[in-house]
Amino acid sequence: MHIEIRKQQRKSLAFKLTPRGAVVLIPEQLEDDSPVVQKFIDDALVELPAPAHSAPALSPEKVRNMVTEWVNRLNVEVTRTQIRPMRNKWGSISTAGTLTLADELLRLPVDLVEYVIVHELLHLKFPDHRRGWRVSMGMYIPDWRERERRLQSWQLGFYTP
Repeated sequence: MHIEIRKQQRKSLAFKLTPRGAVVLIPEQLEDDSPVVQKFIDDALVELPAPAHSAPALSPEKVRNMVTEWVNRLNVEVTRTQIRPMRNKWGSISTAGTLTLADELLRLPVDLVEYVIVHELLHLKFPDHRRGWRVSMGMYIPDWRERERRLQSWQLGFYTP
């Protein structure tokens, strides 16, 4: 798995998975190869779920149809849907209503694609992941936390160690 280490003005270490690998955020005063950083990375890797098996590829048309279904169900407006390579995210949505989805989604199981779509569309109503967003996710996709965990295992499948 590709692991990128970024120094930031921060006090703690953070481990984030992206469609392309992992990003480790460390305080500026730490060195990338310090024992503290290496142990943090090793511990984070141990906690990750096992890699998922491959799924049949989805067509961009099928994904766009899913977006349309959820736009209608959530009563939100999307001005444009684009599917393209993305380095660090599964998807994003602009305040103007442009939904961008990572092309890697086409390789995921349908329920995980649905999770990403709903996740992004709900940001049109709730800009962050606070209570309103979480409650709404639970209303529309009751097992969203489990899907989120499964999505992490797919991130591992993009790389060979």
